[in-house]
Formats: sequence, C-alpha cells, structure tokens
Amino acid sequence: MTMLLIRRRVEKLAAKLCPTSDRSFTLEELCRLMWRQHKRGFLALANGDCPHLRVFVTSFERDDAERATRGPARIPARKTQK
Repeated sequence: MTMLLIRRRVEKLAAKLCPTSDRSFTLEELCRLMWRQHKRGFLALANGDCPHLRVFVTSFERDDAERATRGPARIPARKTQK
C-alpha cells in the first residue's frame, strides 16, 4: 500500500469521525474507528500491507471482550421538569 493510499484512508476516517471539525486525530483513534466499522478489513490490513497496525489488535480485542462482559451500556433516564 502506498503512502498516498494510506493518507487518503486516514483522511476519510477523520472525516467520518468528525466532519465539521479541523481537529487532528491519533493513529489509535482512527484505527479504533476502522476496527469498529470493519473489523475483518482492519485485520486483513494489519496482517497484510500494514503489519505495524498489529500492535492495536490485541488492545482492541481486549476492549471488546471487556465491553461484552459488562453488557449493553445503560443510558440514564432523563429527569422531567414539573
């Protein structure tokens, strides 16, 4: 994979994260987004052209396992005004 293709993917991921912001993102934030959107594609990339991304796989898998044991996130009920 060429640097131009990597740069385009990073720009697309950043645009999906926050399209109205000029904020910069860390590689981990962008990789986590890609992991959540297309885990199989991220693994293929990490095991193929970008082996340096493998460093994130163990962390993301551990986070997924922890999230699964906690169950679904609860949203607190809104207080109604009287």
